[in-house]
This record gives sequence, structure tokens and C-alpha cells, in this order.
Amino acid sequence: MSKLIINRRSEFINRARKIGLYLNDEKIGTIKNGEIKEFELKPGEYNLKAKIDWCGSQKHNFIIKENKLKKIELTGFPKNKRTLPILLLIQLTILGLSYVIEINQYIMMIFSFGLLIYIFYPITFGRNNYLKLYE
Repeated sequence: MSKLIINRRSEFINRARKIGLYLNDEKIGTIKNGEIKEFELKPGEYNLKAKIDWCGSQKHNFIIKENKLKKIELTGFPKNKRTLPILLLIQLTILGLSYVIEINQYIMMIFSFGLLIYIFYPITFGRNNYLKLYE
């Protein structure tokens, strides 16, 4: 038998939530934060999708051969780890500076609107790219 190994990275954002795993559109289980799951499969062509609430991943197509391992890594919205805290720090800095020096209100509004788009896009229009599957 061949094996499919799915490794979910440990992340702060979705730490408390389990992610559903779907192989050929059938749920095969869930995976917790930082967990590794193994599934025995027959050789053939498969597609894997991960879902968390209304968000998910693109379908990941793969072929598994007889007595082979297929390792897939699952991660949540990968840009959140560093980019979001940096953007929030910039936003707070601009807000703090606005009390010390005069900053154009339009600059603050544009940056704030951009930050909101960055936060809400992955859970709205980009919801099928919220999770990533890598070989």
C-alpha cells in the first residue's frame, strides 16, 4: 500500500481549530495544529482539498504510485506570520505620530483602508486560497 502523509504546520492564527481533509471530495478526517496524519491509499490519481469553516484551499492533484510515500504540507494563510504584525505596527505608529506631528488624514485613511483589505480579502473573495497545500 502507498501512504499519504499530511503535515500541518503549527500556526498561531488557526491554533484552536481543526482543518477538514477531503480526498476526491470525500471527508477523510481532520487535522489539528502541528499534527501529522498518515493515510493508506491505493495507487492512482487523487485530489486533496482542505477546509476550515467557509475557507479552504485549492484542489491539489497528485498521483501516488505503488509502495510510495506522498508528503504534503498544509499551512494557513502564509502571509499572516510576519506581514500582518508589521502592518499593524505601522498603523499604530502612524496613529501615534498623528498626535505629535500633523499627518494628512488622507494618508491615514488610505493606509487604514489598505490594511482592512489585506485582513479581510483572504476570508472573503480569497477564501479558496486561505489554506495552502505544498508537496
